[in-house]
Amino acid sequence: MSDQNDKNLNDRVEQLEKRVEELQHLLKQLDEPLIPKEQNLPEEVAKESLQSETHSREHVQPPVSPTPKPSAAPSQKPLSGRKTFQIPENMQTSEFWLNKIGIGLLLFGVVFLFKYSIDQGWITPVIRVTFGLALAIALLVVGLRIYSKRPHFSQVLLGGAIAAFYICGFSAFQLYTLISHPVAFVFMVSVTTLAFVLSLKQNEAILSLIGAIGGFGTPFLLYTESGSLPGLVGYTCLILAGTGAIYFYRGWRSLLWVSFLGGWIVFWIVLSNGLPNEIYGLFGDHGSLQSGIVFAWLTFWAMPVIRKIAKANNPNRWPLPSSELSEEISEKTDKSMDRQIHILSVSTPLISLLLSMQIWSISDESWGWITMGMAFIYGLVYLKLKRLDSFTNIAHTHSLTGILLITIAFCLILDGDLLLFILAIEATVLTVIAHRFSDTILIKASHILFVIVGLWLWGRLNQTSTPATVVFNSRALTDLWVICVSFGVTLLFKTSLEKNLYRFIAHVALLGWFARELHSLPNGQGYVTIAWGIYALTLLIIGLRLNQGQLRNVAVGTLVLVVGKLFIVDLAQLKALWRILLFLGFGGVFLIVSYYFQTLWKGDSKASENSTTSM
Repeated sequence: MSDQNDKNLNDRVEQLEKRVEELQHLLKQLDEPLIPKEQNLPEEVAKESLQSETHSREHVQPPVSPTPKPSAAPSQKPLSGRKTFQIPENMQTSEFWLNKIGIGLLLFGVVFLFKYSIDQGWITPVIRVTFGLALAIALLVVGLRIYSKRPHFSQVLLGGAIAAFYICGFSAFQLYTLISHPVAFVFMVSVTTLAFVLSLKQNEAILSLIGAIGGFGTPFLLYTESGSLPGLVGYTCLILAGTGAIYFYRGWRSLLWVSFLGGWIVFWIVLSNGLPNEIYGLFGDHGSLQSGIVFAWLTFWAMPVIRKIAKANNPNRWPLPSSELSEEISEKTDKSMDRQIHILSVSTPLISLLLSMQIWSISDESWGWITMGMAFIYGLVYLKLKRLDSFTNIAHTHSLTGILLITIAFCLILDGDLLLFILAIEATVLTVIAHRFSDTILIKASHILFVIVGLWLWGRLNQTSTPATVVFNSRALTDLWVICVSFGVTLLFKTSLEKNLYRFIAHVALLGWFARELHSLPNGQGYVTIAWGIYALTLLIIGLRLNQGQLRNVAVGTLVLVVGKLFIVDLAQLKALWRILLFLGFGGVFLIVSYYFQTLWKGDSKASENSTTSM
């Protein structure tokens, strides 16, 4: 038994030596004495070898070198360095909520103190404002001093300081009239500048958001009836330039959205208050407001696109705002910024056009040509972006925006039958281009445009007005053109679902076209029945000759509809002679078609020939 135990022990020692040699060989290939989980040697092998070593040492001390022990701390850190997204620690603790609630209560307390002191007459307005300034300065100094140790708490104090400065400026001018408007305005602008500088210095977006909100609100907080509209527009453009520059440098999406809302709200308030009827020059009320709208359009549209291009050319110089997070979060942030570009690229020109149309009293045709020029600009940008790598989606967005602007331009320049005719041509050309380049985005855009045309056509088919001539009038020919175009584009479709849907809609529209054009004639329902019957028989013959099962089914269904109309509509509305002629005529036609059905069915003749040959 002792010999057997010694033999087992020797086997274990030999196995342990082999494992130690493998471990030493792997350790030589590493820069640090850490055996990562990603290497070929699994964690279980290392654990088993250590257990074997411990077990063997209890019986005998083999003459082998000891294995280096990896430290516990590095073994828990993955080698890849990838971090998973987690809620920040300050959000998980009470500190985050306590300091936010605390600064809010403090500011409310300051406001209530001002109000209470006014009611009681305790202190003069100068002392009240001085107390507010002292509190704001104290918050600012403390926030700057503790930034290195408590950055999150420092943000709260600095944000409270900026808000307190705004309250003091508003109170000193609007409530107590202690300072003049120029002094108050310079003070408020200085506070906004301070907020922007602190946000850049400490790399905190929240301070720039407070500064942007305060900056846009300054003209309204310091409102006087003697204000100048060009001055207000110029100041708003200055704030937009500052927030746009910060966004370009830092990439803070929240700041861009606050600027987007704030800028357009300011311009909308100006328009809602009304403009003088007189049209001044470029630097008058109308011209200055239009210049501000153009500036906002270029800022919200061009700035994100240019930053995207700059980031693609030099990612290290223009990183994402979440670059300190994991690669997965950075990718999500990049996609989110792309969605922001998509939204702004589409919404900005539409808002700009809508506000501009409220400024000038010019014709719709003139606005149509202006919109056409905007579409041309977006088309040029589309061609430029399409040549750049990783900009395909953004280029598609600009192409769709250009198509939308062209459609709006047509609606402004044209009207009636000519507009419907041109929109049908535009939808057809868009479909041809989309299928030529296999562009799924443009294909969807063409479908949307065809839906708009189809809805308009449906409304026209339900019109009860009767033109001077039947069929040969502009309305009838335009609608027939749209129906034919809708059927013709199906030759480009690759899926049967698209083909069948478009063809079925065109078929129903053609039946409605016959009904609208012929019902106004004397005994018009009879002419409608005849037209439907001839059309259905034509489809049936074509379906039989071409051996098209779906076409035959549509033709048979239409004939059933004709029969139903004979009994439900014609039997009640037509005169006796017309009822006799229609029932006899269609009955005879159905018998003739049924007699020649097999002869006309080309597929059946082929099948019979094949069966005869096989026999």
